[in-house]
Amino acid sequence: MALALVYVCFFATPRYEAESRFFVQSASGQQGGAGAAASLLTTGNSGGMLGGFVDGWAVADFLKSRDSMRQLDQKVDLRRYLTNTGWDPLNHLSEDSSEDDLYRAYQASVHVSFNALEQIDVLRVSAFSPEAAATLSKALIGLAEEFVNTMNEKGVADKLTVSQEAVKLAEQKALAARDTLTTWRTAHGNVDPAATVSMLLNLSSQLEGELSTAQIRLDKIQALNNKDHFMLKPAEQQVATLKRRLASVRDRLSGGGNAEVKLLKSYEALRNAQAFADSNLTLAQQSYQQAMTDTLRLQRYLSIIAQPVPTDRPSSPRTAILLLQALALGFVLMFIARVAMALLRGLRHG
Repeated sequence: MALALVYVCFFATPRYEAESRFFVQSASGQQGGAGAAASLLTTGNSGGMLGGFVDGWAVADFLKSRDSMRQLDQKVDLRRYLTNTGWDPLNHLSEDSSEDDLYRAYQASVHVSFNALEQIDVLRVSAFSPEAAATLSKALIGLAEEFVNTMNEKGVADKLTVSQEAVKLAEQKALAARDTLTTWRTAHGNVDPAATVSMLLNLSSQLEGELSTAQIRLDKIQALNNKDHFMLKPAEQQVATLKRRLASVRDRLSGGGNAEVKLLKSYEALRNAQAFADSNLTLAQQSYQQAMTDTLRLQRYLSIIAQPVPTDRPSSPRTAILLLQALALGFVLMFIARVAMALLRGLRHG
């Protein structure tokens, strides 16, 4: 106990503490804190609470890490705030100390706890002055915000990469189908074979009607049994002309070579391929937009409940607690010594 009193009075370095509280909240409104617990109890929706639980643990674990210590050192020169060349053995850190020594000092100065029920991170930072404690706390909160932003960026990249690749592939296929159709039209000199076939069908129907009328007229003339009738030869020529014209139209529709029906078949295949590619592109774009909406809804940000405010009086060393611990340790050592002495006396008499 005397040694503890000497340490407190002559060697201990006063430390001041700054406490801050924050939680990770998503853009969709799901958040940590009592609201998440209430949501779980009232609606049974544990998705947002589970996400807040994981995010809260991740932030707390990051702030405890060596990576966080290195980033903080680069940001505010951490070594300058934790260096103590005095005689205090519990808080001693020289200016040329190793990174391991700095990390041990960092662990002794930065304490992060996560309240799983309320999903709140509690950050306590102790330093050798109130200003230093506040400065380190604010810098750590900034690192926590950057860490959450990094999680957002990684989440966006992971969720959108597949959708972006699908859109790119669909665009390539749609463009290829469109180019193929344009090439076909240029090669055959026909913009719309469907319209051409429709026009030829109408023309064929019209010619059939005219041929039927002309044939009836010719039959009437032939029924007169007058081979010298002045209308016989013109009527025969008209029927023959209409037959040749009708045969030409039918051959163009369904004959060999570049018949319009065959052209229409290949054209429709290309049109269907283009329509299918355009439909896939539309679906891929819609999926990408939905993925973007879902990703933005799941983005998180750090919401600060309490800013770091340092204590006016030193938070350590706690003289009363230290003396009580020393007293308890003294009683334990005294008990062990008495037990050992009693055992020794017993062995001697035995």
